[in-house]
Amino acid sequence: MSAYSSSTHINNGKQSGDDRSSTTGADENASSKHAGITLTLLFAAFAAVTGTSFHFGYASGIMNAPQDVIQAFINESSHQRSQNSYLSESTITLIFSFAVSIFAVGGIIGGLFGYFITDRFGRKGGMLLNNIVSSIACILMFISKPLCTYELLIIGRFFIGVACGYGSSVAPTYINEISPKQLRGTLGVIFQLGVVLFIFVSQAVSLYPILGSESKWHYALGLPIVFSIVQVVSLMFVPESPKYLLLKKDNIEQAEKALKWLRQHSDLQHELDEIRDEETHQEKSVRWIDLFRTPIVRWVLFITIFLQLSQQLSGINAVFYYSTVILQSAGFNKQAAEYANLGLGGANIFVTVLSIFLMDRLGRRLLHLIGIGGMFITSIVLFISLMIPSTAVWNKISLIATFLFVAFFAVGPGSIPWLITSELFNQAYRVPASSIAVLVNWSANFAVGLGFKPLFTGVLDKYTFLLFTGFLLVFFLLTFLFVPETKAKTVDEIYTEVNTGQVWRRSHSKHCNDRATTDDDHGIGHDNIMALT
Repeated sequence: MSAYSSSTHINNGKQSGDDRSSTTGADENASSKHAGITLTLLFAAFAAVTGTSFHFGYASGIMNAPQDVIQAFINESSHQRSQNSYLSESTITLIFSFAVSIFAVGGIIGGLFGYFITDRFGRKGGMLLNNIVSSIACILMFISKPLCTYELLIIGRFFIGVACGYGSSVAPTYINEISPKQLRGTLGVIFQLGVVLFIFVSQAVSLYPILGSESKWHYALGLPIVFSIVQVVSLMFVPESPKYLLLKKDNIEQAEKALKWLRQHSDLQHELDEIRDEETHQEKSVRWIDLFRTPIVRWVLFITIFLQLSQQLSGINAVFYYSTVILQSAGFNKQAAEYANLGLGGANIFVTVLSIFLMDRLGRRLLHLIGIGGMFITSIVLFISLMIPSTAVWNKISLIATFLFVAFFAVGPGSIPWLITSELFNQAYRVPASSIAVLVNWSANFAVGLGFKPLFTGVLDKYTFLLFTGFLLVFFLLTFLFVPETKAKTVDEIYTEVNTGQVWRRSHSKHCNDRATTDDDHGIGHDNIMALT
């Protein structure tokens, strides 16, 4: 029996028939009264991110600092087999870039299969299965050095990508479904916080004096198996998503048990009624193709896609993957560039933590605009600093610009695309939509990971950053024109706002909350767009 099923439930409110009156206002008051963060809710969110976003962040940053050491290993590995000659510098660069970018190819595969796994085995079951893949990946990367076979490193990077691709779909979905409506934004940032925290950890661990040397770098790559072990143990104590239990498995008793454990009180009538209401009207089985058949769902899918692209094509992964190279190009020596890179990770954590407190106050739309706009401005400064001759002053300016670039990313594009994706779709559409979002996100990740270094060190040289500047301008305009505010809104209210057009005029207007979606021309009525709670 799971530990949550025998947990003692704490009732902080009065339980009486009067508290559960038939009026919506009374129900909402009761819901708001208990809609706080509990230790059990935080533990469940922690369990979800340990084997998903921890891996994601760690794998994104671990290849940065020890790049020269790993490239030397690739060269030596090839030489021991051929005994004739060493690889050319361009070939080594290509192999290393492939090892970096194959991570994203795995992410694409993980995203593609995410829908089927999550739908069949559940959110919790899917995360448990995912740890098998991540553990295999860590073992392959670790043994690549003792066996002197760089191909094992590449295969391991692919499998850790598969695990991260699936994890980036299932973990945000699970966290969204266990969170009270009023706390979706706050708890939704936890996934991204795990990512940035372990980007920082990977940057620290991979420093030369720690595990970044010629004899220890493979320990750094094998270390994340600990994350998988921690998640498996943690998931033994947390419940499956209450929505999955009720809407997919039709198990009302287990769904109520899960909610009691998460909320730590028994006054759950309003929340259960909302889930049952969604069950009454939602489509039981939705495929990917169904996302394109209904005009309003197709339109919000378009919004989801360009938000995901705004995260990856902003240039942030170019900075995370190759910040050491970028800072060296700006005039820093290798050691200074590595420690500055560690500082970037620290700044990313600080601003991500700050965004937790802002997410449910300022809203998703405004924060994303601030983030994209700030990245646009700092990318111009960074480009200029790379183009002019290196001086002490401009070295400092380029470093500050890089820090601000990362900070603005953490404000908006870091977490908001994943959060809004889960808020734009009801239960029936959420999982297939998340799978498409993951596919788009990781495809763009792959393109940047594979293409940036050859462009930056060859064809376009330092003009490469102008590509990202152009993308940022486009994404700022698209966000301003089309992205609605989703904070504490039901899918009904969001779709009404999107349908009326001119989102920039209506995103903060309360009248959208009072209007019912009755126009059936778009193929989805009020009864079919249920609250995302």
